[in-house]
Amino acid sequence: MSLTILVTSDFHSKEELKEAAIEEANSGEYDLYINLGDYMDEEYAVDLFERVEIPAIGCTGNRDMMFDADFLDKVPVFNFLEAEIDDEYLVILIGGDFPEDVNEKVGALIEEHGDPSKIIVGSHYPPHKVGDQIHSGRRIGFEQFRELILRHKPAVWMNGHVHEDFGKRELMGTPVINSASEETGKGFKIVMGDDGAEKIEEVELLD
Repeated sequence: MSLTILVTSDFHSKEELKEAAIEEANSGEYDLYINLGDYMDEEYAVDLFERVEIPAIGCTGNRDMMFDADFLDKVPVFNFLEAEIDDEYLVILIGGDFPEDVNEKVGALIEEHGDPSKIIVGSHYPPHKVGDQIHSGRRIGFEQFRELILRHKPAVWMNGHVHEDFGKRELMGTPVINSASEETGKGFKIVMGDDGAEKIEEVELLD
């Protein structure tokens, strides 16, 4: 069984990015839409997820910390989420306000599932030294996320947050995707198959 995912992040309330993502998600090419945070406005987030016609989930970003628990109950946006997809794939999302014991939680979920090739992890923040370099050259990624990749080798790791380091990289065989869309106007199309992420390609949201 295959699963085709549209991944975006960091829209920062830009209307043209929201409209382009909705159009792309509804194009008939995707089974699932994932957004990795920094909507920055509650009504904006509601409109995005209400108008996407395929299953859609997201995590919070650091700019979404003003979203209260009542609001998060109304939209499929989470600080931390584990979701089974098609009884085969497990998606884990780690938002801007993640649990202190995130490594233990994620590690236990991966081990319980038992097949890393069917594990998809998305976080707002990047892992250390992979897609986390800001304009000054400093690395601002999270060491605990890097450790999770090295230890458990999920099929793919997706993140946003660092706009200037958009792109696809790899850490010990695991593709690591920085999908921050604000500066590039792009997202990613990921096709999951029997052996993990079989195809990963950039998607032009804005010309």
